[in-house]
Amino acid sequence: MGRRTPPPLANIITLGVQDFGAQREFYRRLGWPQAFDSEDFAVFELRGALLALFAVDKLAADSHAQPELGRGGIRFSVIISVDRPEDVDELAARVRQAGGKLTKAPVDAEFFEGRDAYFVDPEGNFWEIACAPADNPVVAASRRAAGMAPRAKPLSPARNGGRKQRTRSRAPTRRHRQTHMGQ
Repeated sequence: MGRRTPPPLANIITLGVQDFGAQREFYRRLGWPQAFDSEDFAVFELRGALLALFAVDKLAADSHAQPELGRGGIRFSVIISVDRPEDVDELAARVRQAGGKLTKAPVDAEFFEGRDAYFVDPEGNFWEIACAPADNPVVAASRRAAGMAPRAKPLSPARNGGRKQRTRSRAPTRRHRQTHMGQ
């Protein structure tokens, strides 16, 4: 067999935004460290990835494509992985304080073992806040991709805010991709 090519480094998420100033201020209010800032492009640091905001008209020009100014509804979400179930609730509260809208309040996850919530930023970009056990394959892969050590042990009832633990993982569904928190 030939030499394997390493997977690409794909850890910068660019959102084409309509109101650059308002979007930049929203992410600043979340307290995310800002790595770069200019009049139409800003970058925020996440653990293992970067979030870039780019004026949608300039993103369209740069990509030689037409801007999609939205048709409503969800087309994608970015998952923010947290280590503890209570971190889901804490970040959801910060999102509300910063001006984001929760579309799904923090609850025990429906499609994987753990806890999650969804929110939209002021322009309707969807984010999921998720906590899953350390043995979840997507959690493990996400931590590897970020250069982080695996979490020491799965969530215990004490760390799960007293909520019951599911005894087995759910099988993949057609509704959700295999990559969604490791169904």
